[in-house]
Amino acid sequence: MIEFLIELSAGLVGVFAGAALALWADRRARVHQANAEQARLEEELSNSRRLVISSVVRNTSEIKHLSRLLEGEEDPFLFRVNFESAVWEATRAQFVRIASVDERVLLTRFFDHVRRLSKLIDFHRKVRAELEITPAAPDAEGQKLLEDLRFRLREVANDIRIDGLVIVTDLGDAMHKRLLGIKATDEAQHNSDIMNASFSKIA
Repeated sequence: MIEFLIELSAGLVGVFAGAALALWADRRARVHQANAEQARLEEELSNSRRLVISSVVRNTSEIKHLSRLLEGEEDPFLFRVNFESAVWEATRAQFVRIASVDERVLLTRFFDHVRRLSKLIDFHRKVRAELEITPAAPDAEGQKLLEDLRFRLREVANDIRIDGLVIVTDLGDAMHKRLLGIKATDEAQHNSDIMNASFSKIA
């Protein structure tokens, strides 16, 4: 009887040990799989972020060029500005799925502003063209419309410039910052300028 109990106990211990070992192996496999998936997502996010930030750098550079033109006497109808949104359109769904909320908000807003500015420029050109082909000289109302459009162009361009600097300062690598002339020692000053500009706009 005692031998039977000993054998039974040994069998039960073996069963429990086997089950515990199986659970441990399964848990370890799940952790390994989760870690591998997390590493894949982080690499995917890093690659997508690098491409998107490069697009932000290009568009911000174009905005800086446009802002200089708007401060001069050149007619915005003649401006040649090339914005880039193909990268964002191609990676947006993937990026939004894996990026943080702050990144999604910043980048979605930035490219929405870029699209809005492109439409404003196109609208300005249409209005300007219609005024050009009108036999009579543009009246006061037409001139006022052009002035309002120019002011709106400047306002939206400044919003994009500020957002672009924030994004590149927070998310860009050394190359991105160098392309926009942002030095490591100047980041605090950029952040201060950006905050001042934002408060001025609110005021």
